[in-house]
Amino acid sequence: MPQYVLLLRDDPAWFADYSAEEIQKMIQKYREWRISLQSRIVAGHKLKDGQGHLLRKEAGQAVVTDGPFTEAKEVVGGIFVIEAENYRDIVELAKTCPHMDNGSIEVREIERT
Repeated sequence: MPQYVLLLRDDPAWFADYSAEEIQKMIQKYREWRISLQSRIVAGHKLKDGQGHLLRKEAGQAVVTDGPFTEAKEVVGGIFVIEAENYRDIVELAKTCPHMDNGSIEVREIERT
């Protein structure tokens, strides 16, 4: 069965004003969603906020920039790898992800060689 990556993007500032209780409720929604798809999820990870590096080549040299968001408001905050029959199936599934409440989800099929 094909596998797809869901790249969960958001602006990290959107939850700055959330209380600890509100954050726990949000985390629980993600847990419940993940459990409901356990048989189809190959992997899923929350990425550390504000950490990472961006590498790109400039004038033939590798340039490393701190932070995952040098020129964007949205950053990838987490990923899921999920099995689905086709793009239509994975898109419908992604629509049910709690991340849709405050962020966006990029869907990409994993190419198998």
